[in-house]
Amino acid sequence: MVTAAPVAMAARAAAPQTPGQVPGTPQTASQDTGQDNGGDAPADGMEEAEEVVVTGQLRGAVQGDVKPELVLNPADIRAYGAASLAELLTELEPQTRSGRGRGGGGPVLLLSGRRISSFAEIRDIPPEAIERMDILPEEAALKLGYRADQRVVNIVLRRRFRSITGELDATVATAGGRGGQDAELSMLRINRDGRLNLDIEYERDTALLESEREVARDPNVPTADPNYRTLLPKTENVALNGVFSRNIGKVAATANLRLEQNASESLLGLPVGGATTPLQRASDTGTLHGGFSLNGDLSPKWRWSVTGNWDRVESRTVTDTDSGRSDRARSVSNVGSIDALVNGALLPLPAGDISASIRASGRTSDLQSDSLRGGLFSASDIGRDTGSVQANIDLPIASRSRAVLKGLGNLSLNGNVEVEELSDFGTLLTYGYGVNWSPIEQARLIASFTEEEGAPSAQQLGNPLLTTPNVRVFDFVRGETVDITRIDGGNPNLIADNRSVMKLGLNLRPLKDTDLSFNVDYNKSTIRNPIASFPTATAEIEAAFPDRFVRDGSGTLIRIDNRPVNFLRSEREQIRWGINFSKAISSPLARKAAEAFQAQRAARQAAREAAIARGETLPPGARGPGGRGPGGDGPRRFGEG
Repeated sequence: MVTAAPVAMAARAAAPQTPGQVPGTPQTASQDTGQDNGGDAPADGMEEAEEVVVTGQLRGAVQGDVKPELVLNPADIRAYGAASLAELLTELEPQTRSGRGRGGGGPVLLLSGRRISSFAEIRDIPPEAIERMDILPEEAALKLGYRADQRVVNIVLRRRFRSITGELDATVATAGGRGGQDAELSMLRINRDGRLNLDIEYERDTALLESEREVARDPNVPTADPNYRTLLPKTENVALNGVFSRNIGKVAATANLRLEQNASESLLGLPVGGATTPLQRASDTGTLHGGFSLNGDLSPKWRWSVTGNWDRVESRTVTDTDSGRSDRARSVSNVGSIDALVNGALLPLPAGDISASIRASGRTSDLQSDSLRGGLFSASDIGRDTGSVQANIDLPIASRSRAVLKGLGNLSLNGNVEVEELSDFGTLLTYGYGVNWSPIEQARLIASFTEEEGAPSAQQLGNPLLTTPNVRVFDFVRGETVDITRIDGGNPNLIADNRSVMKLGLNLRPLKDTDLSFNVDYNKSTIRNPIASFPTATAEIEAAFPDRFVRDGSGTLIRIDNRPVNFLRSEREQIRWGINFSKAISSPLARKAAEAFQAQRAARQAAREAAIARGETLPPGARGPGGRGPGGDGPRRFGEG
């Protein structure tokens, strides 16, 4: 918000000009009324005016009344020392993590306030290309068609940027035994027409043996030789990523393609019978990702976006066994999705516009898997088609700037509902409501409540059975460490869960001219029939799931079925709080250099304006304010604000 003094605004907000009046000259009261005000007129002949407040929005900001909890400028971003956006988000994880969502609570990512197809579209952008980062609470996600269980990170790029970077890394474990190498080459170009980003990365790590960490050998288990068992596998990864974005008229179009290949090898110990060749497990995974996004404006108050993704993952695993045969498992996953959103102002109210968003999405997935275990072949093919519609509405009640119920400050209510139809699970319903209240300018309180139904994933239902021998676990029943055979895979008997979530959030900015903020969030979630991987082998767990444990005649644990299960109920309460403070620290020399640069820039601008006023022709290439030619009033492209 910018506050302009009455004198400064008089030249812009004067009444219609009278004949012969010079444009931009402030009118006096006598000019307006044709009468002499005498001694009642101000000394400078200007009519007193009330203070005028001009509201605006930062370039690339997220629309709506939910304001950022944290804003990072280029200096703040440089202070993290990250080499890529992926590394920067890792550093910011305490500020971007949500305690309300599924799958770790990763944030929703936006580019200049607009939706993107996936993280692969922006992961390789260098931090130097970022002009600003806004971190917003979960409620901002509703306005963009997402559920209110993820925070929002809005990334605003510089208007122009070009870089070619190379990076070589070598790592060595401090205790020895494991080392790695990483090489990456990246190119990025940003201009008013769009951006192009190409990246290639290669990474490898050597294996770490149990003997290299002095793991004691059990004399009763001759096959568990630490010299032939790995704590960490040997891995090798290569990835190629390309992003092309272009402004087509008033539409911003982006295409993304990513290829990735991962391989790993593990040692599982010696086979029974005295052989000296260790058992091995080799895994190979190939990933292909394609995505696109289209963003545009229907009107000054309404925006639209369409995003689509397609992912194919092929995985193969070969595991040696004591019998001399190899167990094999293979899976192929194909997932396609498309998502359309419209959002904007619906109706005007005294306290502001009623804003709404409507999202429709479709998703299809197919998981084919087969395994050969102990000479027995099994196969499965699980497909799922999903369609959903989500609507969100925000209703402003009070507004300080509009003097509507001013004593309440800024107050708005919101409600949302989503209906999801799954081909193999029927209909799932999610709904929520909340309040966004800022009683004073320095404080903001958010309260929200959500009821959500969630189905198990296709992988949890249909992953192939995988048997791993000689897995070391601690048996809490007998108080001993044993080597067991572990069974992993999908469980077709899983049912949907139901989640109830309440959140109370408080954001304080006590000092107006200081970048200092306090954040406190309280989250409480209750989940009925939660889906989870099998827990540690305690006496209570074994009593609840006796068919998941196998012991020999002496009572020694020899097998655990580790496939996911439904539990009865889980409850979680969390309080997250934080203090954010940033201040630029610059030397006197740097301040003088910045002041000199600003003075030179102002002098050049004044010279250009003077030349234009005299009617002189500017030399070729001369630009006016904003880099759009003399006067700075040239046409703007999509996304330039």
